[in-house]
Amino acid sequence: MARLFLLLLALGAHVACGGSERVLPADAGRDARVVDDSGVIFADGGDDGGTDGGPDASTDAGPDSGTDGGPDSGTPKCTTSALCPSCPDEATVCDDLCPTGQVCLPSGCEDIKRCFTIGGGACDDDGDCGDPNYACDLTISRCLRTSPGCNSSIDCVPGFACEGGSCVDRRVPCDGHADCPHGYTCRQLDDDQRFCRRLTRPCERNTDCLALGVPCGDPDGDGNGECMPSLNPGMAIGDGGFQLDAGTDLGQPCANTECTSGGAPVCEPEPQGTRAQCGQHGPCQTTLDCAPTFVCLDLWGDGRAECVPTGGDCTDTSECPERQVCASSRAGGAPTCHGGAGT
Repeated sequence: MARLFLLLLALGAHVACGGSERVLPADAGRDARVVDDSGVIFADGGDDGGTDGGPDASTDAGPDSGTDGGPDSGTPKCTTSALCPSCPDEATVCDDLCPTGQVCLPSGCEDIKRCFTIGGGACDDDGDCGDPNYACDLTISRCLRTSPGCNSSIDCVPGFACEGGSCVDRRVPCDGHADCPHGYTCRQLDDDQRFCRRLTRPCERNTDCLALGVPCGDPDGDGNGECMPSLNPGMAIGDGGFQLDAGTDLGQPCANTECTSGGAPVCEPEPQGTRAQCGQHGPCQTTLDCAPTFVCLDLWGDGRAECVPTGGDCTDTSECPERQVCASSRAGGAPTCHGGAGT
């Protein structure tokens, strides 16, 4: 409670002293006010410093000790899940406010919210954003929207999809790669966040794919960039028309032109997500790019289509409940609403 009181006191002082605030437009993926963290004091910095001898000292044996089992313990108690395998760090827990470039969203552990880094394309200045609705936030080197809504899923927090101009929660929980459908891999981004990451997300340069550990390419040759592993990771990258970053050695992104078999005509990310192979599930322009009995569909709704078996229960992820995606299971079959671990 003492820490909460100090935080509220610091926030009140920050507002009273005219601290600057940036207010981002509201939507499901960016629904919190964003403030400069220079005006928020999370650690003891005043008379109640961590080394004092008072009852709130961080090393005392009293009820406010940082390692005690009481309500002010360093990690909040909560019920974990496949999506949120451990309780969020107390420093990231939020009600509404987060530092610049982050947003307060449900963690997946009960009703606890925490700060997540907002999406956005990499940039060095506003000119890199290429759209008047975006500005380059140099604190995180990302293009952030300055108007409501989203243009594509790259505007949203990882795991969220841009649907109908808003960011929707599509974090599919997983315990391992087998829980994820084709085109996704199970990644634990932080101790408290583990879900199926879509590999072929939009990109303009390699830095847009760094969280996935793969390069940016154009596997189907339609002029739109998407993250795609290499058939031979570790080889030198050539310039495929996208900006490459110095020192990157992730291999040349797989291109469908390298896949010459009629039964395996497209680049297909392997389950672990770090290598590609020629297969039947992968990026395409038209059904003619796909193997027999497969069709080319934009399941994510961002203009990036993929080859999937004909039939199924869905043709677009927006038809599925939150925290599910329309995709083909690793076990085989046409697209269905896939909910990952526990379903």
